[in-house]
Amino acid sequence: MLFNIEADRGDQIVGYVVPDDYSISPTLRIIQGGAEIAELLCREARPSLVAAGRHATGLCGFTVDSSIVPDLVSNQSLEIREAESGILIYRRRNGSEVTHRRVFRLETHLFPLWRLDEKVEHKFQFFHKGVERHGRETAQQVFMLENVSSLYVSGRLTFAGYSNHIHDKFKTIVLLHDPYLELAERLLTLKHVSRFGDELLGARDMISYQRAIEFAQQIEPDGSGLRRAFDAMPRDVIGVFANPLTRQLSSDSLEEPPPKNGVAKALAALASFSVVGLRDSQDRFLEEVEALLDIEPATLPTLPHFAAVGDLARELRRLPEVELLLEQDLEIYHTAKTAIEEAI
Repeated sequence: MLFNIEADRGDQIVGYVVPDDYSISPTLRIIQGGAEIAELLCREARPSLVAAGRHATGLCGFTVDSSIVPDLVSNQSLEIREAESGILIYRRRNGSEVTHRRVFRLETHLFPLWRLDEKVEHKFQFFHKGVERHGRETAQQVFMLENVSSLYVSGRLTFAGYSNHIHDKFKTIVLLHDPYLELAERLLTLKHVSRFGDELLGARDMISYQRAIEFAQQIEPDGSGLRRAFDAMPRDVIGVFANPLTRQLSSDSLEEPPPKNGVAKALAALASFSVVGLRDSQDRFLEEVEALLDIEPATLPTLPHFAAVGDLARELRRLPEVELLLEQDLEIYHTAKTAIEEAI
């Protein structure tokens, strides 16, 4: 999906939305105070999108004016969302009430830390959590939004794939999870993924994780049968679980294995972040994020601890197959942990 706001003139908001199905005209939901007040079909022509091969008809532009929102000139709480996906296209906020920063939090957890994101949403005009669920093109579009000074984005993306959009334009945040604990959390998340619906994993991830989801069904929190399961782990499932942090920080795609210099690239990427924290030392991480975003101390919520994850991680540490599976992530984590602890 592509979208852009071409102008907000006070009495008019003008823009376009190109949906994933590039032959249709999308519908927008106009929202005020959390309630939908109108729907708008995008039927204005944008010939340049046809010429660029982005849309079949170009009928994807829109104008919101006082005929749709009577108090548009004075309205400072209006939101425009694409109806099918729910993606935020535009919203107004009082400039004095928001943080004028562009912030990206790289999500390294499969079970996302969205409570952390949601707690800071009110500080930003534009807010996109879990942006990877909407696909690469949409994620790139979010980073490329024009004339936007207040933007918060989180996503389980490959840093290398988006670094050109992020470098010198965004303050960056990352929280590292002990690799054994993260693997345990991923296994249990995938085992129970049907409980979370479509929100946790987008349609693309459900396809790419299908074999890993099948593998996770045989995993029990007490670790029974764990060695047998890992001894027989299929090659394509190994590819899903092996060194996810290294892939995120060094590969161009989450489906690609890390390059030969993956650990070095990953550590160089981490060195560029504004805040690097450890899940095991979350108090310090939360304090640093609050300082970065200029919000009141103790505003951010404590991150959850799941006893079953800790129990399974203890069993995973006993398996040499798992140490090999996570070899590069373990090196990155311990190097980063040492650097963070020495800086205290």
